[in-house]
Amino acid sequence: MRRKIRQMHISYYREKVDSYPDIRPAIWKVSNRHVGIVSVFSGRNRIESHRVNTKRGQKLLRLKDEKERCSQILFRLESEWIDRYGAPCEKIDICRYGNTANRQLFDSYTERQNTYEFNTSVFYGGRQYRSKLEADFARTMDDYGIPYKYEPEILLFNGERKYPDFIIYLPWLDLLILIEIFGRCDDVNYVKKNNGKHLAYIFSGWLPGHNMISFYYDDKTPYVPEMIMEEIETVALRHYLIISAGSC
Repeated sequence: MRRKIRQMHISYYREKVDSYPDIRPAIWKVSNRHVGIVSVFSGRNRIESHRVNTKRGQKLLRLKDEKERCSQILFRLESEWIDRYGAPCEKIDICRYGNTANRQLFDSYTERQNTYEFNTSVFYGGRQYRSKLEADFARTMDDYGIPYKYEPEILLFNGERKYPDFIIYLPWLDLLILIEIFGRCDDVNYVKKNNGKHLAYIFSGWLPGHNMISFYYDDKTPYVPEMIMEEIETVALRHYLIISAGSC
């Protein structure tokens, strides 16, 4: 069944890559000047062209960059599948969830709402993180094409506002997962302090193994991205087994 979750992940990115138009930048000579042009093709036919300094030209260049990023993610996923199973992944049909309540909720979260001062110099992707563990987690999500929000504000059952490390969203399952990464877990007082936070999440509907994952580390624990993905896939599998009883 875990294999099916990976198939869904790969099939989602195949559809995503195929959905982008064929965009090609070029340099044209116009009135004895070299001008950057970006065009959209359908087969061999050019269906529109725009200068790169126009709004439409800039949008097309962004779409081209997004397609290249998704293609890199897809290549990584398919390569790992072949290494594991010795053959290409078969494409499967997945549900098209569209603009669901979960998607709208995820999109509504604003990142970096925690006002506590950053006391580290850890950066990834031009953004500062509170620990290398958190920066490495964000990098892993980017590598596997999993959308995430860093330190969004959420409302708990008692009206208190909290700022989990991450909330991730799996589009191929329409699943939100709250992520907490606890460091210094060799410190007993630190662990006790965070147990209360854990309980508050549970009372607010974030359930371990269902839509919440907590990672515990200490200074001697190696960070293994594959382990992170195994945990996420385990939660995704439980969710899939529940929704597969119904229809798409």
